[in-house]
Amino acid sequence: MHSVCVKVISVPAPKLCDWGMVDCTLLDLSQISEESRYTIIDFVYNNKGVKPRDLGVTGAYLRMLRNRQVRVSDNILCVALKFITEDELKLLLKGIIPEARATFNDIVRVVATARVDATAREFLLSLIKEYLGDYIGTLQQVWHVTDRDVEDFVKAKKLRGLREKTINDEVRYIRRALAELNWDLTPDGLREYLAELAEEGEQYVLKHTTYSLKSFLKAVLKPRDPFLFSLLYNSFTTIHVKNRNKVKLPTIDQLRQIWQGLPTIESKLYFTLLAECGLRPSEPFLVSIDDVDLEHGVIHIGKVTETKRAFIAFLRPEVIDWIRHKYLPVRESLVRAKLDVLKADSLGASPDVEDWAKRFIPFNRDRLRREIKNTAKQVLGRSFELYELRKFFATWMISQGTPESIVNTLQGRAPPSEFRILIEHYWSPRHEELRQWYIKFAPRVCC
Repeated sequence: MHSVCVKVISVPAPKLCDWGMVDCTLLDLSQISEESRYTIIDFVYNNKGVKPRDLGVTGAYLRMLRNRQVRVSDNILCVALKFITEDELKLLLKGIIPEARATFNDIVRVVATARVDATAREFLLSLIKEYLGDYIGTLQQVWHVTDRDVEDFVKAKKLRGLREKTINDEVRYIRRALAELNWDLTPDGLREYLAELAEEGEQYVLKHTTYSLKSFLKAVLKPRDPFLFSLLYNSFTTIHVKNRNKVKLPTIDQLRQIWQGLPTIESKLYFTLLAECGLRPSEPFLVSIDDVDLEHGVIHIGKVTETKRAFIAFLRPEVIDWIRHKYLPVRESLVRAKLDVLKADSLGASPDVEDWAKRFIPFNRDRLRREIKNTAKQVLGRSFELYELRKFFATWMISQGTPESIVNTLQGRAPPSEFRILIEHYWSPRHEELRQWYIKFAPRVCC
């Protein structure tokens, strides 16, 4: 390298720049190597017709850049990047784009500033509306129910003169549904829960649950939020679940396509547990990190209700390896970052997140569901319900020669005599028998 004094010319931003070009403020320039910088300069000079003045330098200085005699500064690199597209940059950097990602602390500082600064708040909300509108729309489809809401329902029914027994019966069905849905009512969540009741043959319970839930929505939610009420109220009917049985289930190859197309590691894990283990859509979120025994390839669910008797699920060796090396690092990164932020208490909030941090899947369920449904729709060309994966598992296992009693036990449909030993013993011959059936015949969707 030679020590050279060069006059850098200040010029207006080049007119060749277009909205499709790369914005260097979104990149971590420190991760772009010297050789890659020279490659970018050569590319814009040879392929984009860029002149020295377009880069803000003299002709002599540009020759020195192309001859590798001086380094490409961040300022010059930023100007050069304005002439290439993101796809071109991917090719030049061999597919690795060093994005400048904000930390969780950065996000907290932005929100904290927006709380006290009206201008910052307006700007932040405008960005959120423009770029995260779809996510906000999803949040607006959730009713977070409280005990106070149930009390208001009881008062409304008493004012109408209903008998105490009738009110208590409706409240019992409502609370039972709320407990299974973690007290969050969403259109998808309601349909999935009702599909579970239909699968269990609980037609009487299904009838009264749908009636009670619609009554609850009409009495409590309708006066407060007519839009959300309409979304939830019209999301289910007593015959909706029966109609779903006519849907042709996806093939194993289609499920593999969906898995490959999922945008995040966490949605791939959720999809795997439903497709390869035959779990109900709500069950993976009941599992804590301590319930997952990767050494033996076992997930202990251990949840018992009147309709749910799933206690155990198995994992194939390939899935175990994938969870260890792909999923767990992502999960641990999220939990650690969120705990660090909450400890800093930058927003003045101190919520109890111990239960959240122990979850095997601490990610937002609605987001994971949406990612799966959107990807499945692209593959299947139709709308897709998560409960189809449970039906697929049962159909696949039986078609491979697995006895129906084994499938029923794996999916939590067996009578108490079949599954009691799974609770009383951490590991037993019954566990090993089920595992052998599973390893031999389970569908292979992941990895």
